[in-house]
Amino acid sequence: MVFMMEVSKWILILNLFLIVSLLYVYLKNLVKFKSSFTFGLFIFAFLFLVQNVIALYFLFTMMPYYSQGVEVYAFVFSILQTIAFSILNFITWR
Repeated sequence: MVFMMEVSKWILILNLFLIVSLLYVYLKNLVKFKSSFTFGLFIFAFLFLVQNVIALYFLFTMMPYYSQGVEVYAFVFSILQTIAFSILNFITWR
């Protein structure tokens, strides 16, 4: 089960890069268009960035305290987020 948590760490780091790329596009669009929708997208991505930083912090500092049941959910949750952020990046950069 330690393997799953190690993979989850790397997946969360990948998520951080995906979110930062979204923030880059949304900030660029916010400066250009100044619409409330673009501002909402920027805040949406920023809050996901905060959530992933906190999750990564907990994985690095408290991984030995996770029970085996939680490890599977943390792994699946990070995989689903990566898929969602990848799709959102594909649509955004297109």
